[in-house]
Amino acid sequence: MKKLFIVMIALLFPSLALAASGAGDFSISYLFLDEEGNQSVQHSSFNIYEGPGISIEDFRYTLDNGLSFNADMKNIILNNRNMRLGIGKSGLFGLRLSHNQYRRVYNFDGSSFTRRHTNQGLLWLYPHRHLKLWGGGTYIGRSGSMTDLFDPDPGAISTDVDYDQVQYKGGFQLNYEGGLVRGEFRVVEFDDNENEDRDQTRSEVRFDGLIPVPNYEWIVLSGGFRHFETKYDISDFKISSNRGWGGFRANLPENFQLRYNFIFDRTSSDSDFVATDNITNAAYVSHVWPQFAMLTVGYHHGINDDFEDEVKSNSFYASGWIRPADGLEIRGEFGLTEEEVKDGSRLIGDESRNRHKFRLKYNSGEYGTIALKYENKIRENDQLGTEIDFISFGADYSIGVAEYGTLSAGYVISTGDYDNIEEEFEFTDHTLYGHIRTREYRNVSAGFGLTYYRSKRDLDVESFILRFDAEYEFYDGYKFRAEYNVQNFDDFLIRDQYYTANIVEISLIKHISF
Repeated sequence: MKKLFIVMIALLFPSLALAASGAGDFSISYLFLDEEGNQSVQHSSFNIYEGPGISIEDFRYTLDNGLSFNADMKNIILNNRNMRLGIGKSGLFGLRLSHNQYRRVYNFDGSSFTRRHTNQGLLWLYPHRHLKLWGGGTYIGRSGSMTDLFDPDPGAISTDVDYDQVQYKGGFQLNYEGGLVRGEFRVVEFDDNENEDRDQTRSEVRFDGLIPVPNYEWIVLSGGFRHFETKYDISDFKISSNRGWGGFRANLPENFQLRYNFIFDRTSSDSDFVATDNITNAAYVSHVWPQFAMLTVGYHHGINDDFEDEVKSNSFYASGWIRPADGLEIRGEFGLTEEEVKDGSRLIGDESRNRHKFRLKYNSGEYGTIALKYENKIRENDQLGTEIDFISFGADYSIGVAEYGTLSAGYVISTGDYDNIEEEFEFTDHTLYGHIRTREYRNVSAGFGLTYYRSKRDLDVESFILRFDAEYEFYDGYKFRAEYNVQNFDDFLIRDQYYTANIVEISLIKHISF
């Protein structure tokens, strides 16, 4: 196996000496899949395929001149392959390539599905130590058939899907004495082979810059401009947007910092002589007590104006953290937004939104780390008679003991109340998760993981995933690995919304280092 990689490198770099170092894992595997029920309800099973697999993972090879090659290729011969390749030299150039495939299932027996292929490439280089250039592209192809997920008719007709999307981009970045200028263009061509009315071309040009004020380097100015355009091929209908922004950051005495930025955005189309303007002004003040605490408060004012209608918004923001004792950290965040229709009308009228969240984390060292999290979001609209109230509370614990292994576990409870004039919807979700990993003993290690989900009130759903794995290392860097996963889903309110899968994967892994 080692000779195979040496030959690969020699073919790629025939003129370079191979005095270098490298390492990686080569594996062959086979996955057994036994599933029963509705294949469209368990998202984590969509991209699982039965059959043999070949993988090269965490491969790194570095030559003495600094040129490096890396590869991470999972399931090369299966339809869920995920591959990444890279070559480069720090400060000079780099090339990254990737390819992955994903399947989405839409009906009970799995006959209605779509498959997405994504290919990406990016090349960057430094012609000068202050100048970086890059260019690349992305190709996305999606084909297959899909069914309306919200159609109650079990015999719903599938819709064919077949489109291609190609993106090109290129840009530059110039850095000099604390200043920066960055420019980039992107072009996206979308072709729908089933409905040519959707064919379109999207383009974007963007420039960003920042510069410290000469002789007042504690003040940094920033700004930019973006032009975005969408044009439909059949009708030549065009939507365009121009956005400009600017601001500054001032590092004041006594560890204070002041930030201000504004955004002006104008969006228009060929079919309307009236444009929509969005204007935003925001200011933030921060103060740091080194290694003890930080506090940030801010205010945001926005205007949305489309000539006839005008909506204004006022937002208030605060966040901070404090470390009152060794290993203890407390973080909090609060946000409030009030939107009011000043002129004309808006379908949803005035609206109020607020959110706040807190996190407490304590690291006791040998006794592990515990974290408590709380989040609340509220959204109210008097005109529609709607109120949304979401609350989430969670706890995490993790510990690692050299003599035994590692343990991590957590629990999250979330409640949601959605009310409007005619109806209401409520749910309470429970999520329990954990993972145990033993230390290696006589070349053997094992692990167990669990994710359990239960939703009640207006929903009645239960799902869980159990994961078991074991590894055995033997002769000269070889490793045998076995994994067993159980996935289960049940919706007790809908008769055909159930699924169970038993998944077994065995792998022979060879670690190579040279």
